[in-house]
Formats: sequence, C-alpha cells, structure tokens
Amino acid sequence: MKGSEKMKDYYNAKDIQEIANCSKSLAYEIIRKLKEKFEKKYPDAITIQGKIPIWYFEKIMMNKKGE
Repeated sequence: MKGSEKMKDYYNAKDIQEIANCSKSLAYEIIRKLKEKFEKKYPDAITIQGKIPIWYFEKIMMNKKGE
C-alpha cells in the first residue's frame, strides 16, 4: 500500500459491479436493498448514499474474498 492510499471501508456501485459481475443498475439495487436491511438492524448508524460498509456486504453476501 502506497503512503497516500488508505484501506476502503465502503463499497460503491462500481465495486459491486466488479464483485458480482453485474450491471450498474443491479449494483445500485443491491446497495439499496442491503442499506434497507442495514438501517433496520442498526437504526442509529449513519449511512452514505450509494455505498455500503464492506464488512456488512461481506457478512450478508457470505463473500469469502476478504478471508
């Protein structure tokens, strides 16, 4: 990792597109649905439009990429 680079905390639609090999519109739909679940489970959490926390995406989608 270069000095100015930082580990990401959130996935955006482009990241989801690459991971799921899907269209941009489907990536946004995935983010929207995951955010709805996230906001129900963590009502006091602050969310960012068009992004989903990586740890939550990995947990819900059971993606073993990070392990």
